[in-house]
Amino acid sequence: MKTALHILFGISLLTVVFSLLLVMVNTHPPRYALQSTPSELHADYEDVSFVTDDSLTLRGWLIKPPVRERVLPGIIVCHGQGANRSDFTDLAVELSRRGYYILTFDFRAHGESGGMRSSLGYHEQKDIRAALRYLRSRPEVDGARIGIFGFSLGGAAAILTAAGTGQFAAVVADSAFASLRDQARQAITTFYHLPSIPFLSLSVLGYEVYFQTNVRNIDPAAVIGKVSPTPVLLIAGEGDDLIPAENGRRLFAAAREPKELWLITVSGHGGTVSAAGARYGMRIGAFFDTYLKAPVPAARGFSL
Repeated sequence: MKTALHILFGISLLTVVFSLLLVMVNTHPPRYALQSTPSELHADYEDVSFVTDDSLTLRGWLIKPPVRERVLPGIIVCHGQGANRSDFTDLAVELSRRGYYILTFDFRAHGESGGMRSSLGYHEQKDIRAALRYLRSRPEVDGARIGIFGFSLGGAAAILTAAGTGQFAAVVADSAFASLRDQARQAITTFYHLPSIPFLSLSVLGYEVYFQTNVRNIDPAAVIGKVSPTPVLLIAGEGDDLIPAENGRRLFAAAREPKELWLITVSGHGGTVSAAGARYGMRIGAFFDTYLKAPVPAARGFSL
């Protein structure tokens, strides 16, 4: 009997430890060196930094349009988990050439930014707010015409921040998860090949204790309706095994007009850019042109 109890206790302890290990692994991504700079694409830019509300210094680039004789709109570009600002250098430069100031930066615990852990969308909203404050502080940028693009984690954080601030004039989210809890279930069952019971509940509890928040606070599908009347373009990959296209459909169903959904056939997570080819930048650029190059209504009075 004692042997059976010892075995049961050992299995339970290992289950708890492994669940906590899942949290630690997924909130401490490896840092990668920047792979390319805007200068390699013959774009004018400057290295910039700004500080978040919780005193972290974030590093980024302000990429400048070729012609800048007047105040112009701006766009913030947000990378995904485990990446850095150089992942979207091509897109950022392409958008800048359409007449935008582009601020692309490293999230906390990524690239050259400060911080030791990623919160998978919770504290990253502070990062985006700090980026928005910085971009608005630039006199050459029209603070009333700022859009945001985010991929994966960046897309989810972009939706959450846009809903919470009401300060963006256009939002593009590619391969964003609809709910962190549901995304955790997807990762546990599909990527780690573990049963959701008991690993999901234990991992969620570990996350909530670690970050002192409720996982329900990282639920883009629950708040995306608040982004309206700001227009939203949602992109999802049919064939994405990490963040399935169903996430995009859920977000689209929960969003209010004006909204668009673009489904792209891919072979895995992160494949939307390569699968769409030249159409990717063209469609995103056209979306921002439609909503950022015309006068927009006054912001809705949310605070940063």
